[in-house]
Parts: sequence; structure tokens; C-alpha cells
Amino acid sequence: MRKTLCICLLTLAIVMLFCASGGLARPPISCCEKAYALKKDWQIKACVEQHPRSGCRHHAFLIITDSDEEKCLKPNLPWLKKEINEGKLKCPPVISGKRRFEVVDEDDLE
Repeated sequence: MRKTLCICLLTLAIVMLFCASGGLARPPISCCEKAYALKKDWQIKACVEQHPRSGCRHHAFLIITDSDEEKCLKPNLPWLKKEINEGKLKCPPVISGKRRFEVVDEDDLE
């Protein structure tokens, strides 16, 4: 019993350290109120795709540079499209916390 408790506490401590160190951190997400057609003259640290949603109406790509600057880019930029299509840049979609789900009963699925 005592050994099990020690293992549980050790596991909890490791998880807490991992979370505190930023191991699960995501890039800061903000809404792009306006998107720009910029030339790429910086290194990209992270990228997310913003789809229009409630409170954030533009389709854009939010780029985080190596110097931690946020840049909002138009989705039709040739260099951006090329890097995404060639797999050089991964831009997962922003997951909004304001999604609405409908609860469906199993009987409704038939």
C-alpha cells in the first residue's frame, strides 16, 4: 500500500513539473482583426489557421515569429500556400472555446 502511494505521488509530481515547464503550452492565440499580405523576412516558430467564428470574423493565418511577434497573414499568399502544401509549415486550426454541441440520445441516431 505504501509503495503504491509513493508511485502515485511521484507520478503526480512529474506531471506537475511537465505542465509547469510549458511542456503542454500552445502558442498564444489571439484574433486577427485584420490580415496582411506580408513578405516573409522572419523565421516562423508557430502557425495556426484562424477560421471565421463568433467574435472573430476573418480567415487568416496567425504566425508567431522566432522573436515572439504575432503576424496575421492573408490566407491567399503564394509563399504561405506553397510552404503549407509542401509540408514545410504546419498550421493547425484554432480551436475555439465557444463551440456549441448538441446532446444526442442514442435513440435519436436511428
